[in-house]
Amino acid sequence: MARSRRRLVAVLSAVGVTAVGLVAQASASPASSTGTTYSIEVGPAKSQPFTSDTPAYPIIDKEGTFYAQQAEALYGANDPRHWRFYSGTNYDDALPNATLNTWANPANPVDKNNDTTWRCNNSPTGVQSTLAPPASPYSQPNYCDLMGMWVDPDTGNWIGLVHNEFTPQPFGDGMHYDSIDYAKSTDQGRTWTIVDHVLTSPYSTKRGDRTAFPNQTYKYGDGDQRLFVDTASGYFYVYYGSSVVDKPGGGGAIHRLEHVARAPLSGKMARGTWMKWYDGTWSEPGVGGRESNIVPADTGNPNGYTDPAKDYKPTNSGYVSQQLAAGTLPAQSPLLYMSVTYNAYLGLYIAGANPLNPNDSKHAEPFYATDDLSTQKWHKIGDTGSALYGDYWYHWYADSVNASSGNIVGRTFRNYCEYNCSSNAAEYRNITIESSDPAASPADPSKTYRISSRGGLALTQLSGSSSTTSVAGQKASNLAAWAFVPNGDGSYRIINAATGQALGIDSSIRTSRAWGTTPIVSPYRAAVGQQWFFIKTKTSGGSYRLVNRYSGLALAMSADSRRRVETTPPRYWSNKTGSSVGGNRNETEQLLTLTAVGINPPQTDLAQFKPATARSEQGVNTADLAVDGDPDTYWSADPYPQWWQVDLLGVHSINNVAVTNYADGTRYYKYNIQASTDGTNWTTIATKETTTPATRAGDSYPVEVQARYLRVNVTYNSDNTGVHITNFTASGS
Repeated sequence: MARSRRRLVAVLSAVGVTAVGLVAQASASPASSTGTTYSIEVGPAKSQPFTSDTPAYPIIDKEGTFYAQQAEALYGANDPRHWRFYSGTNYDDALPNATLNTWANPANPVDKNNDTTWRCNNSPTGVQSTLAPPASPYSQPNYCDLMGMWVDPDTGNWIGLVHNEFTPQPFGDGMHYDSIDYAKSTDQGRTWTIVDHVLTSPYSTKRGDRTAFPNQTYKYGDGDQRLFVDTASGYFYVYYGSSVVDKPGGGGAIHRLEHVARAPLSGKMARGTWMKWYDGTWSEPGVGGRESNIVPADTGNPNGYTDPAKDYKPTNSGYVSQQLAAGTLPAQSPLLYMSVTYNAYLGLYIAGANPLNPNDSKHAEPFYATDDLSTQKWHKIGDTGSALYGDYWYHWYADSVNASSGNIVGRTFRNYCEYNCSSNAAEYRNITIESSDPAASPADPSKTYRISSRGGLALTQLSGSSSTTSVAGQKASNLAAWAFVPNGDGSYRIINAATGQALGIDSSIRTSRAWGTTPIVSPYRAAVGQQWFFIKTKTSGGSYRLVNRYSGLALAMSADSRRRVETTPPRYWSNKTGSSVGGNRNETEQLLTLTAVGINPPQTDLAQFKPATARSEQGVNTADLAVDGDPDTYWSADPYPQWWQVDLLGVHSINNVAVTNYADGTRYYKYNIQASTDGTNWTTIATKETTTPATRAGDSYPVEVQARYLRVNVTYNSDNTGVHITNFTASGS
């Protein structure tokens, strides 16, 4: 919650640097001991409308509607205090939801989303809070913001974490205490009940408690959380901050530290399910438990957390500056206010954090990575280069392809910012992280596989239909053989070996994201609904979840004739609530294994819909039209010579390339085709120097080459000076 802090940030952002365009930054250090290197490319700033007092957390509801949620609770008697919701297809078209934003509880009209004063003051934290002294700028005993939501797969209930700022000015200073509760809505965000505490301070939060805080500082508790839902392990991870505050008489310092807690999703955020990370283990309860300050793991501190002997203690003497000088208080954590996502291209969890910015100057945002959230060992992999940020309270991520979820992202993802951003306005930038060793594919693209559930069912396409179902493994035919073709960004297309069609859901409509949607097969169109993420489970060896990129739902198979195959929210338990929403679903339906079968994969065009560029383009005939699969569109440029190239987004074994030029009577073209693994060093793999006329069938060239980039250098057109490619294909694995 910003209130006074957001106002400060807003003032500071007004005097920041000018907007930054495309930049790139090499890795500062590897994210493991393997020597892997990283580079980070930062795209230009694009405006975004989500500005409030929290990040705009996304969910997709059980009916398939996208929602983003923000909150604000300012201090003055007449200041705004609300929980606000947006709805739509994704961040790009979401608009304020008037119904939710103005809803009042029919049983208690003062409890409403557009004025949360009553809700906060009567919450579990609110009833334990006390008012500030007279003439204080704080008008209420408690202020609360909903920050981070999740939809319960059993019931469809919305469940979220609530940041509280309460008992203001506890020692006559300017601050307050913090704590985190959880809230539930059983009517899709209309009414809310703040249920209980989940993460609270290890120290007292009573006003003026000089027994607990006998010296010059106090700890204001736990808050400003960032929620991450880990599909691999089935845990909520919450990264949250705390502050050590000077009592009156010091410099007024507010010194911030970073912590993490986790809870199993099956506990649905309830009190008692949370454990704090302390001294290298998940050993302390969420309510009142001790907590370690987390820091990057490096040679100076391979543990990745502050030694408890060197962490804050209320009995330590001195104000913040004096304790820092004496070494009795750790420095501000470089991981402060970290937001986390899983990057499927890297196979790593990625976190961006608040830049260390003394004197409120602007600095590059650092990025960290880890391969295991259970150990919390974060390593710096780079930063945003010349894109500079000040105090960076409110940032969050979204996959650049679906623009609706930041839980799993591909090679390129959006980095959203509200205040003190690099362009001095609310923005997002596309961040692309390259690696010398990206995640290995769990499937060999030269083979086909049977996709099986733990119950022994196999995914199959129905003969003569676009529908899918599941059958007992021993009954599986060629229609149950599937090839996995990497898209080069961490996602895959799943191609039926018998029909050559792609598995997916219809991404032109929201309702295909509804829980229980049955996937279909159709011609591949590079649609987001035809893209899937492999998520290896942490708890069931050898199993994967296949998560649809558009819906965020996992592929599941069941013996229930009403739902032989479907897409449902990732779950890690059996539904025992009795709710028809979750029905009789259980975890094993989503735990999938791959078994290679002796069926050749269909020939797949590795170039189709991949990024294409050219030396120049003529009008609307852009480079991407040469790989769109449409024979009536084409790339053109004038005059020759011209080059055109495609990025396959990964190194492939290429066995054939084909070029189709614009066909018109006796017209012929001359060109050569080159291949490269790095975009710098090129090898010529095919040449056309004959006068054979161009045809709509094109010219095909068998090759044997490893390549990521393929380039066509067109040197001649017998009819005029223009050059044209209507279609380019590359086959291989």
